[in-house]
Amino acid sequence: MAPPSRAIARLARVAREPMFHFLAIGVALFAAYALLEPRSSEPIRLAAATRAALIAEFEAVTGAPAGAEAVARLERDYITEELLYRDALAEGLHLSDGAVRERLVEQRRRNITDGFPEPGDEDLVNFYAENVSLYRSEPAASFEHVFFASLPQDSTVLVARLRAGRAVGGDTSRFGTEFSRYGISMLRGLYGQDFVAALWEAPRAEWSGPIRSSEGWHFVKPAERLPPEQLPFAAVREQVAHDFMAARAREAIDRHRAELERRYDIVIER
Repeated sequence: MAPPSRAIARLARVAREPMFHFLAIGVALFAAYALLEPRSSEPIRLAAATRAALIAEFEAVTGAPAGAEAVARLERDYITEELLYRDALAEGLHLSDGAVRERLVEQRRRNITDGFPEPGDEDLVNFYAENVSLYRSEPAASFEHVFFASLPQDSTVLVARLRAGRAVGGDTSRFGTEFSRYGISMLRGLYGQDFVAALWEAPRAEWSGPIRSSEGWHFVKPAERLPPEQLPFAAVREQVAHDFMAARAREAIDRHRAELERRYDIVIER
């Protein structure tokens, strides 16, 4: 056995060798890589219950027992999906892919708002009373019209003939020629806002026009224009229930948002 002084001297000579430094750096890099490897995170685990559910689903779909090869494939597919999922998160795909981001946000909304109890009648009546202005019928109109795809050159003559009760042959309108108590939003969807505004200004019970729409040109004869009316609770109960739950969900989201805002710096660039 070499004396201690001689062993120390030998180690000192080795430490001065370039190969020793190369190996030391390699060991350090390997150790750092091992520390940074995802293996230090939560392991990928296929729980026994999940594995059994996968096998049961396979057997239900195929109508045959799952053999060893099929089970191995199910296990491999599950682990593959989990690996790809974690890899996607590591790559930040949930931040850059709009569709993925939207689905995650929507799922988080459901997680926050699920489990609300169904509202009782008292809850709904109170909500209706507090938001009574929301439950009014919209303005509506009844009228008939003669439609032309292109602006006719003899518009004044056509109006005179219509007012005299004589027939005027127009083009075929795909929505018909008579409208009974159509709401303003429906008319806006059919013919556009400019048509609706002109229809509300047109003299009642008299032919006038032409009025331009998104479809073409119209000579109109309004029969009635109905103002908004308050809708009774019984008629809108289902809508009130929907609005009540939506309002409760918004409140829950707002509370959760307030908690999250304390955890993040928020910068709005304008």
